[in-house]
Amino acid sequence: MKIFSRFGIVKTVTTTTVLVLMVSLAVVSWVISQNIATRISEQAIAGQNASLRTAATIVERDLPGTTITWSKDGNVQRIVTTAIPAEYASHEMIDTIGRMTGQTATIFAWDPASQDFWRKTTNIIKPDGKRAVGTALGQKGAVYPVVTKGGTYRGEAVILDVPYYTIYQPIFAPTGEVIGILYAGVRAAEIDSMAHQMAWAIGTTALAVLLLGAIVITLIARRIIGPLPQLTAVAGEMASGHLDVVVPHGDLGNEIGALARAIDVLRDSAQQKIELERQAAENVALGEQERIEREALKAEEARRTQAAVDALATGLQRLSEGDLTVRIDQNFDGGLDRLRTDFNHSIDKLNGALSQLRNETLGIEASSAEMRSASQDLSKRTEQQASSLEEASAALEEITSTVRSSSAKADEASTLAMAARKSTEGSGKVVSDAIEAMSRIENASAEISKIINVIDEIAFQTNLLALNAGVEAARAGEAGKGFAVVAQEVRELAQRSANAAKDIKALITKSGEEVSGGVSLVRETGKALQEIAGQVASINDHIAAIATAAREQSAGLNEISSSVNHMDQFTQKNAAMVEETTAVTHRLADSATTLSGLVAQFRTSDAVAASSRRATSTPAAPAPAKASVAPRTADATSRAVSSPARAMAGKLANAFPSAGAASAAASADWEEF
Repeated sequence: MKIFSRFGIVKTVTTTTVLVLMVSLAVVSWVISQNIATRISEQAIAGQNASLRTAATIVERDLPGTTITWSKDGNVQRIVTTAIPAEYASHEMIDTIGRMTGQTATIFAWDPASQDFWRKTTNIIKPDGKRAVGTALGQKGAVYPVVTKGGTYRGEAVILDVPYYTIYQPIFAPTGEVIGILYAGVRAAEIDSMAHQMAWAIGTTALAVLLLGAIVITLIARRIIGPLPQLTAVAGEMASGHLDVVVPHGDLGNEIGALARAIDVLRDSAQQKIELERQAAENVALGEQERIEREALKAEEARRTQAAVDALATGLQRLSEGDLTVRIDQNFDGGLDRLRTDFNHSIDKLNGALSQLRNETLGIEASSAEMRSASQDLSKRTEQQASSLEEASAALEEITSTVRSSSAKADEASTLAMAARKSTEGSGKVVSDAIEAMSRIENASAEISKIINVIDEIAFQTNLLALNAGVEAARAGEAGKGFAVVAQEVRELAQRSANAAKDIKALITKSGEEVSGGVSLVRETGKALQEIAGQVASINDHIAAIATAAREQSAGLNEISSSVNHMDQFTQKNAAMVEETTAVTHRLADSATTLSGLVAQFRTSDAVAASSRRATSTPAAPAPAKASVAPRTADATSRAVSSPARAMAGKLANAFPSAGAASAAASADWEEF
């Protein structure tokens, strides 16, 4: 504190505050500049990746035999082509890439003879105004060893004595060797110019804020603390015996005004003392004893007045040095004691105000630390929520795809069920025709049985006639032998006809029974086919209902996916706001620390008491470091609730086993939000 005692309070407070403000602005400006430079670099890299994607897409479209392999994050992973033209009659393809990306682009081809890559088409212009076609990449640069090994080069490179932010993607032949390069880049001067402009704007703003803050702090310090040096000078003049000085600032309503009024009373008392001395000198003609008594009285009064003036001057001197523990404990005589009490009362009020300011500053530091911890915790939770929303969005997209696939399968099943219904109806008609045919066969069998009966009766009658003929031939004797032989043959023929008729009748009877059984079976088959047709129709209706429900679910999932995307966007905005809040809490903590340092310049009674206690107390073990505020765990009110989308995914997985595996795998890692 001795270094501050050499200067006035106004200069000390103003200089210290301006220095703290300057350092704070410098640190904030440097941090902002670094963040801006980092963001610009990230944007440049992202722009190069986007330019490479655009260039690769156009090359795949315009260069025959070219195939692009894309990575999971959407960037170019590998370019394969059968051949790169030795010469390009037109540079329209590379100019199209330049117009779409706003950057430079080049296609290199490998030359085995020179063992280098040569520019075959490019939109880079040489100083003479011509395209840089036919120029080599160069083996000494940082690009050549990376690309020849099949790697992608990202970084700065000098092209025709001009620095660029570049990306070089190797082009492979189907056999695997590198036969060319696809390049995209932007002039480094454009990126650096943007960063310099932003840094210049930040520096100018910080300087303006610093000047404005210095002016405001100086005015406030002069307004509040400025009267103290004037009152100190007045007290010094009074101590030197110049009592005709004017005591300023007596009209102020604060402690400084009370101190000025007390000094004014002291001045009046000193003037009265002088007046009394003058009157005593006029009465010198009085008796020696009276004179000695008056002189002793005046000397005592002068001594007391001088003691009061010296005590007040000493107190004001210590007060101007920032020592608020000063007290005038010795009582003054007569009306001068009011000066002591007013002085002590003013110091007590100022001491209490600064002590309260110190306590409030400590409270602000603690609150800012809690706010910083809460902001960091909120930032982590916001990032976790954004991650969960991204996973939920991916799961919803997969569920939507599954539901769409299920809807298409349901439509196909409905079509197949309709075809099965038509086939069943056709089978029913065939069965009806078969039943009619079997009925006709049954009727024909009955007619054949009747005919067989007639044949059986004819054979029986023939047998009787042949028997009668044989009897008659026997009666005729020799003359009837020939007729008897014929009659015997006819009888045998009739017997064979009767036997054959019996066999046919038995077969017809058995065939009729089989036909009857077949008719019954065919009729039962017809009934079963009719029932199947009805069930197929019912299945068709159910499948149609399932297809309709799947389409409605797909529409609902699309709406849910849109809502989740909106929530993801809002969460990203919230994350940005939380980062800004965290930065503000850091600045608030720095400001509170600075304010504590300013208040610590004043020596208050509380600080002295605390120092005394620490000095008289026994040495203790070092206090443990302040534990970092642990992230707060989620309570019952902040934990995730069950997700309707996840429940719907479970139901769809149970309803459609074919898609259940994918849905289950997606749902297993999907944290509820």
